[in-house]
Amino acid sequence: MNKALNILMIGHHRKYRNSTRAHVIAKYLVRRGHKVTLLVTANERRFGLVESEWDGVRIIEAPDLLWGRLRSGWDPWDLAWRIGYLSKDESPYDLVHCFETRPTTIYAALYYCHRHHKRFLTDWIDWVGRGGLITVNRPKWYGPLFGGIETYYEEAFRARAAGLTVIASALAQRAIGLGVRPDRICHLPGGTMPDMFLPRSQVECRRKVGLPLEDPIIGYSSSDSHLDLEIVMAALAIIAREYPNVKLLMTGQVKKAVLDLAKAYEVERHLHLSGFLPFEELPWYLGCADLFVMPFPDTIYNRGRWPNKIGDYMSIGRPTISNPYGDIKRVFEDFHVGLLADCDPQDFAQKIITVLENSSLATKLGKNARRVAETEFSWEELIRRLEAFYFQILGRTDLEDSSVAIN
Repeated sequence: MNKALNILMIGHHRKYRNSTRAHVIAKYLVRRGHKVTLLVTANERRFGLVESEWDGVRIIEAPDLLWGRLRSGWDPWDLAWRIGYLSKDESPYDLVHCFETRPTTIYAALYYCHRHHKRFLTDWIDWVGRGGLITVNRPKWYGPLFGGIETYYEEAFRARAAGLTVIASALAQRAIGLGVRPDRICHLPGGTMPDMFLPRSQVECRRKVGLPLEDPIIGYSSSDSHLDLEIVMAALAIIAREYPNVKLLMTGQVKKAVLDLAKAYEVERHLHLSGFLPFEELPWYLGCADLFVMPFPDTIYNRGRWPNKIGDYMSIGRPTISNPYGDIKRVFEDFHVGLLADCDPQDFAQKIITVLENSSLATKLGKNARRVAETEFSWEELIRRLEAFYFQILGRTDLEDSSVAIN
């Protein structure tokens, strides 16, 4: 490893341990011997900064006057506190990594880099504007009013940075279209934590959680964004004819729309809803499943994202049923971690039944998944890739200085 770096990371997310990309990346960089300060939005605080430490990461929480999902990088009050803090911070940071480019993150990064003549990078994890998540994960009125603003902040600063990390290949291609040079882009998908998500036996997990030992259990994990579930509910209705005791175990805060969908397909009694789980309990619940489902139809927002749940699924050592689109298609084809189904409920159901009825296939796919989780997609491996990218950016002589004034 080259010399240890002192890195400032700036994100708009709130302080959630292990559930935000910035915190996980920071934690693993610290394990590699680097020093990381993470500037985030406070969970609830509206006045004053708070400093703490998690997993060796120095965390600074900035207050925000907004609430709920609006507390996500748009508040000038939050930005003012960040700039006030950075105006006094004399830490000798080597570079700034900006997680997404909403106002509270990008303007804070630009301020610091201009003042100290440092380079900054941005991280891109979702295709939001231009037909992306804004069309499915926001109220219908949001797009017409704020779609242009979302798209502007999503795109405008990418080519001004010294480097870009992207979670999906489609975002890399979109960045190239915006003027970012390919050699300034690092593809960094979501990683796995195989030391936490262990491949325990279903019997052990079901006994601990209190689920039936004999019933077929299909797993689906999410915190609060349960997307593209219509094909799963339709497939579940088909499977239930052959397996009357089948259960779909769903984690996270399930919205009413999901329950309405289950009711429409008459599969409510086949749902087992765990609710939101503490991070340390999630592996035990996932370990109850015979297999996992991850609906992934061919949409703009799916092409431009990486479903982090696939890392948890692979770590648990169970096969997954998904669809052949985006970066997921390559993972399944290259590493054989599950089966790909057409975007058709009948085929999706048949792939699930194939795994349920073929224990040797399920075991083989599950072992493949666990092996890939421990190697190709482990955070340790991905962080080594990121670290090399950092040193590449810092050592470049063919880039203009990325320190820019705030226009």
